[in-house]
Amino acid sequence: MSTIDRETVRERARHLNARVADYRLALLGGDPATIESARAEGQRAAHALFDAQLEAGFITAEQHRRRTADLSSEYPGTEAQA
Repeated sequence: MSTIDRETVRERARHLNARVADYRLALLGGDPATIESARAEGQRAAHALFDAQLEAGFITAEQHRRRTADLSSEYPGTEAQA
């Protein structure tokens, strides 16, 4: 039985949406350090959402692996956290 419920997954998705908005705002500011920090926060939020989806049974292990790999490939130099 999963320890993650649907509301937790929704909260992680909302958190990811907020981090994406922060990243977009950082892109407008043009400060490389701020942009990198916002991008890293977004990646952490995405990984947390993928992990919650997997644990709740909303996605398969293969879907989790693929999403994680796809996220990492969008940002060269990062490693997938499978």
